[in-house]
Amino acid sequence: MKKVVVIFIFGFLSICMAAPSHAETRYISDMMEITLRTGPGLNYRIIKMLNSGQTVETLESEENWTRVRLSDDTTGWVFSRYITRSKPKSLLADSLQKEIGPLRTKVKSLTEENQRLIQRNQEMAEELEETREQLENLQNEYATLQEDSGDYLKLKDEHASLTKTLEEKNQRIQTLEKQVSDAFFSAGLKWFLAGAGVLVLGMIIGNRIASRKKRPGLR
Repeated sequence: MKKVVVIFIFGFLSICMAAPSHAETRYISDMMEITLRTGPGLNYRIIKMLNSGQTVETLESEENWTRVRLSDDTTGWVFSRYITRSKPKSLLADSLQKEIGPLRTKVKSLTEENQRLIQRNQEMAEELEETREQLENLQNEYATLQEDSGDYLKLKDEHASLTKTLEEKNQRIQTLEKQVSDAFFSAGLKWFLAGAGVLVLGMIIGNRIASRKKRPGLR
């Protein structure tokens, strides 16, 4: 009875060891080439050579050997130490090279854009400096204009005052001229009347004297 149990256990373990393991994708490690053989041993025939980075599907393992399936459904055995779960460095390098290409293009584009922005920033700085100079000039011109405006208003007030004074003097002169004219006319009239009175008086006196000379009784 014990012998049967031992045989049964031994048979069960043999079946478990020989049963295919769960299929899993793995990679050929960083070797140039490895052999794919028909069985788990160096005495088995080589089916083909596998390159580093090539993907395989693991089917089962036996000691130092692993049975794998290729993408073309070819199956065979390889050394377990030559397959790995992680991507080989050579495959990663190729992948990184493919990723580096677009990154280099992007870096170049960003570098050109950065240069363009630097140039634009310099142009804007120059424009800002020019604008500041223009603003300073405008401020100086405005200050000068304010000063000139103050002088202009002062001159305008002085002109208005002088104009008013001149008008007042013109009115005074006209008044004086009228007074002088009136006085001259009055004096002339008086002299004219006085002369006329003297003339009339002389004529009267002359007539009287002439009348006396003609009277006989006076001789």
